[in-house]
Amino acid sequence: MIAATPSPSAAHAAPSAAAAFVPSAPTVHFERILRIQGYSEFTRIRPAILKAAQDAAQLAPRLVAPRVAYRHVAIRALADDALDLAGGIRLHCAAFGHVLAGCTEVVPFVLSLGPQLDARVIALAEDGDLLDALLLETAAWLCIEDATRQFRGRVREAASARGARTTSRLGPGYSYKVGDATCVWRLEEQVQLFALLGDAPLPVTLMDSCAMQPKMSRSGMIGIAPLSARARGPGPAVAEHDARATANSGRD
Repeated sequence: MIAATPSPSAAHAAPSAAAAFVPSAPTVHFERILRIQGYSEFTRIRPAILKAAQDAAQLAPRLVAPRVAYRHVAIRALADDALDLAGGIRLHCAAFGHVLAGCTEVVPFVLSLGPQLDARVIALAEDGDLLDALLLETAAWLCIEDATRQFRGRVREAASARGARTTSRLGPGYSYKVGDATCVWRLEEQVQLFALLGDAPLPVTLMDSCAMQPKMSRSGMIGIAPLSARARGPGPAVAEHDARATANSGRD
């Protein structure tokens, strides 16, 4: 059993109100779009596909309005696969005990690019422009990656200023390999994650299926631990497995 109790100073330093972060405009490189779609020999790509990728890389940043809502929440207890948080919220995943070992708080967040890019991808698909729709959607996930990187940097810098470190991102709908076993943070717990943000205005809507709307959105949680917690060791290796089939979490 792994247990964690936040120190009074850590709990005091963590803001209780939800906050907003607006990432800067992303830069998308058409080469990355093509590589994601399996193209490696650029000289052998048909000109029409090459141009479509270049157009998607230029269009996507103009259609996004990235925004993040987040909050610092104190950890009350961490034991095995159960994470008890301030406010009476309990989350379950066997990876928590390893990824969040030594943490005194977590930062749940939701991130969205806004509805415009979603609408353009849908319009292209409905018009039969399937290649353009596919490449633009790929560009959108690169925009989400960029916004996530900026947000994680913001959280990491703030934690460092307090003498703390951050963990890797955890996300509902993702599976994790812990030692020889594989566990999943169930997508249904997206409901509890959203509840952690209280009544704050969010850039996304949670649907009955527990997927998010707009589609070009991401949710997750980052742990924060005092630097002294490194002495306890990271525990068994935890590998993340993408579960895009069950969660619109994109690529991380």
